[in-house]
Parts: sequence; C-alpha cells; structure tokens
Amino acid sequence: MTIEPTDTVVVLTALESEYAAVRDLVEAPAVHRHAAGTRFEVGRVPGGGGRVVLAVAGAGNAPAAVLAERAIAEFRPRAVLFTGIAGALHDDLELGSVVVATKIYGYHSGFEDHAGFRARPQAWDADHELEQIARHVSRGSSWHRGLSPVSAVRFRPIAAGEVVLNSRETPLADQLRRNYEDAAAIEQESAGTAKAAQLNRAPFLAVRGISDKADGLKYETDGAGWQPVAARNAAAFSMAVAAELLGTAPRAVAARRVSGPVNVSWRADLTGTRSAVERCAVEVHLVPLDDYGRLAAPRLDQVPGVLSDHGRARGLFTGTERLTSDVVGEAAWVRSPPSPDGHRGLAVHRTGQRSAWLPLPGDARGPVLDRDELHARIERSLRWLAELAGLPTPAAVVLAAGLEPAAGLAESRAGGFCTAAHLRVLSEEAVPLPVLLDRAGEAAEDLTARLHHAFRRAC
Repeated sequence: MTIEPTDTVVVLTALESEYAAVRDLVEAPAVHRHAAGTRFEVGRVPGGGGRVVLAVAGAGNAPAAVLAERAIAEFRPRAVLFTGIAGALHDDLELGSVVVATKIYGYHSGFEDHAGFRARPQAWDADHELEQIARHVSRGSSWHRGLSPVSAVRFRPIAAGEVVLNSRETPLADQLRRNYEDAAAIEQESAGTAKAAQLNRAPFLAVRGISDKADGLKYETDGAGWQPVAARNAAAFSMAVAAELLGTAPRAVAARRVSGPVNVSWRADLTGTRSAVERCAVEVHLVPLDDYGRLAAPRLDQVPGVLSDHGRARGLFTGTERLTSDVVGEAAWVRSPPSPDGHRGLAVHRTGQRSAWLPLPGDARGPVLDRDELHARIERSLRWLAELAGLPTPAAVVLAAGLEPAAGLAESRAGGFCTAAHLRVLSEEAVPLPVLLDRAGEAAEDLTARLHHAFRRAC
C-alpha cells in the first residue's frame, strides 16, 4: 500500500542553542523515544493542526544524515527542515540575516593530484514547493514580529562541508571562491540531510541565520551574542514555513468518515484470556488506519517496559505496584495487580493499535455505570494513549470503547442489571493523533454517548 505523509514537519538542528530557539516556538513538546535511543520531541505548530518533530543531530553531515533518515522512517513527515547558524561568504549579508538554500553544495568531493584540486561536487536543489512557500513567507512581516534585529531573507546556494571556516585567506576559502562563488554561506549539516531526504523522497529545505562572516572575526561576533540572534531568526522563519505548509497543503490524514470494517483487538484478545477482570472495566482503543504505527515482531519484546514507564509517569500505575506483563501472540501488555476493584492496564498490538482499560466504580453489589465517571475514564485513557512515546506513531486512528464484563452492570439499582456479556462501540471518524490530543474531551463525550446508548438498548 502507498503510505501518505503525515501532517508533520521534522526540524533538525546541530547545536543545543539552535534547538532551544526552535523549541521555544513549539506548543506542548513531549519526548518521543526511538528504539535506538534517540530522543525526539514532538509538539504542535502554533496556530495550526499539524505537529513538529525536533532533534539535535550534532555537527557534521554524517550525523545529520543518520538522524534525518531515522526521523523520516519514524514519522513520515511532509517535509524536513534543517535550521541553525552559518558563516557568510558574501559581503552583502548582514549579521542576523536569514539565508534560505536554493541549492546545497557538498563541496568536499573532488580529485587531487600534482596539478592540484579539481572539484567534483554533489548538489541538491531546494524542494520547489518548500522554496515557494518560503518566498511567500519572506514577503510578509508576521514571521519576524517581535524579533530584533532582523535583516532581509536571501535565497541563495549554501556550501556544506566538514570545516568551520574562519578566514578568507585559506586554501578552502580560495576553493570556495573559485568553484562555488554563488554560495552565500557555509555550514556543516545540510548536505548530509539533503542526501537522506533525497533517498527517502522527502521534501527538504535548509534555513540558516548568519552569525559571522567567516572572516577571522568569528570569536568576536560570537562574543557579541550573534549566535543566539541568528539561531532565533532562522528558527522563527523555519516555523513560519512549517505552519504555512501544514496550513495550506492538502491534509492526507484529516478527520474523515470511516468506510468499511475496522478490525479491533479487544482487551480479552490482547491479554489472551476471556475473564480479564473481577469488575467491569471500560476499555479504550486507538486503531490505526495506516501502517505508520506497525511494529516489527522483535520490537514487541521491548513494549512492556515502555508501557510500564509510561503508565507510572502518567499516574495509571503507582511507583510501588508490582506490575504483570507479557507478550501474547501479536500484542504486548502490562497491568496492575488484581484487586477487588479490578485492574488497570495498557497494551499495544503489532498493528500499532494502542489500548487502555480502567475498572468502573461500584459498591459491594457490583459496578455502577455513572456517565460522568465513564466520560472521565475515557478522556484520561485517550490522552494516555495519544501521548504514548517510544513507539511508532499511527497517523490516523479510529476510536473504540467497550464495557466488559457488562453482565451485572447497573446504572441505578432500581433499574436492574445488565445481562449482556459486553458492550462495544466505534467512532465514525478517523482522526490524526495531534487533533485527538487537542480534542480529547470531545472525543470522550462521543464515545461516552455511544456506550451509554448501547447500554440502554442492550440492558
């Protein structure tokens, strides 16, 4: 099947100061742990429905390429941006100005013999749509509101190698003038990122703020505070491009009606038992409609640890509970110890389905269906599942909820008890996870109403 890109933009930086400049512009960033140890942060684009993924790649084209490849595989972004500082090669670039790379030169490639060095560069053009969006953003003033000083945005080629250049008199400076005279700035990461983006068919754009002029005065300009100014300006422009892209591009995973059957693995299927709890529990599931969240079989063994940490951090489990966990067939789960009130649990299916369950309140005669309590449990579960980090992230999900075992459940003692074995409902729309986080209360109200209606009809 063809997997469409998500409403996500990946933004990579080389330095912590560059990362901080971007992070300050992201709403509600939360850690997303990659299986190989990389810690991304995922947040919302201000004023938009999309999300932005951040990571520090470190200096150099090689680590930038690796992190770009990893981020593209993990998040299937609509675009990849690299933002940060650079040294100017053109005298007309002012400190603090922003350069958008129309072309990126990998200038270190070449052939050298007794006659000298002859360049054999690699070069990557900017993605056309991203460049067009960047030009549109540059014509307005909203992106730099509140920033000072800010100079003009320039659209020119950039040279990316492995050297921090701080002189106009070195052999490298001479090589750049002879072979890449149209390159306006020099940095160390965009060539590697551009190559990774090309191999993965991901649109890419490099945005750089000028922090020095590569003229021997780098230490003076750094000491005068131009690095954070340049990083801040580049970050602001990059986020404006991301917001414009996600705000105007067709939304491949926007909320949409669900057509056809949705395969849900219910709690009893996940845990491998039909008598899962002592008391009726509400179970909530996020069921993917795509392959983004799919786990390779070996990764299931890592899931119980991820679920345990997440459940304790979110308050689903206490820090002292001895949790039970297992990998059963195609799913991994973790749950609290059994008690007279039932138990709480989390599960992940290899398809990417995420599941949570909580016991309903009750008294000595059994569980009671209180609509407000039901809504609160469903909303908490939706948030827990949508915030789950450290695993592949589905792009669009259908919401499902159930009550099991429903037999013996009562809304009021005067009204008698339910005789159905279980009650199960699904939402009618698929939604992206960022939208679900923004509207968890509304989604919980819809599932609560559907479950309450199913209870009234069946019981």
